[in-house]
Amino acid sequence: MDIAALSKTRLADKGQLTEGGGGYTFWSSTEQREAGVGFAIQSHLTHKLAKLPEGINDRLITLRLPLGNKRSATLISAYAPTMTNPDDIKDKFYEELDTLIAAVPQSEKLIVLGDFNARVGTDYQTWEGILGRHGFGKCNSNGLLLLKTCATHDLVITNTLFHLLTRNKTSWMHPCSRHWHLIDYVITRKRDWQDVTVTKAMCGADCWTDHRLIVSKLKLHILPVRRPQGQKTAKRLNVSKLKSSVIAGKFREDLDSRLLDTPQDDHTSIEEQWMAFRDAVYSTALKNLGPAIRRYQDWFDENDEEIQALLSEKHQLFRAHQNDPTSQAKIDAFASARRKVQKKLP
Repeated sequence: MDIAALSKTRLADKGQLTEGGGGYTFWSSTEQREAGVGFAIQSHLTHKLAKLPEGINDRLITLRLPLGNKRSATLISAYAPTMTNPDDIKDKFYEELDTLIAAVPQSEKLIVLGDFNARVGTDYQTWEGILGRHGFGKCNSNGLLLLKTCATHDLVITNTLFHLLTRNKTSWMHPCSRHWHLIDYVITRKRDWQDVTVTKAMCGADCWTDHRLIVSKLKLHILPVRRPQGQKTAKRLNVSKLKSSVIAGKFREDLDSRLLDTPQDDHTSIEEQWMAFRDAVYSTALKNLGPAIRRYQDWFDENDEEIQALLSEKHQLFRAHQNDPTSQAKIDAFASARRKVQKKLP
């Protein structure tokens, strides 16, 4: 997964946390440990972010992704109050969510993810354009609040758009009734629903939680970070020369000599030591192997006399066929010449 929206994080502090060796960077919303939301992002994507995720409160956090054509996508990770919470707490959450969604420009893509503790039901006729034909269960009061918010901002609940098995629709089992329900959603703008290829629950994902993991695949292209003008990139190396034992041996000797001559300082940081080692390896390799040579070989040589003769013959027969389109002999001659040219020029 590239990006995961997290609920019930309840971390002690807000801010950034990088998982050593795991490849993910985590962001938590606030220092409060009552609810907690956040994002987990593959670390290689973090340098592409326009800015760091912004925690609104302990139930809402936003993330902005730069896309192509000078557009952006705003992701909101949400954790709504449960049914047992007072109405004023629920109303406050949806007021804050409404304000947050309204602040996102209409030109931007919007993706709202999270645990809404709401059942939206299957009444797609009443909630046309908001619910698809493949919802699940019955609607409750929390579901009505979510549906009204979606109606206000022209949003669609993508979980209900896909015809899936029941186990791929439901996300949480009630601890008393042991019935499965759908309470976790991925929501987008109506105009962008075609970006979503599937939204479903993963039954076998063990996440140490009572919820099934909801996975949504979207066709989004994250814009890479532009390299500053004037910044040079390292040349590719002609590694094919390493097949020669003589050149490989010379490269190894030069590298050993270069590393032995590099001064060692106990006060040098790990990053500085790595950069010195990297530069030594690259400069030695460039000296022994040289840069890679690109050879562009044309599949067609316009100066080849045989090819030109074949094409000339085909063109003459084609013009003869155009002058007398009813002549079967000329049709056959042109077809034969075309097959001959295609066979000679694969």
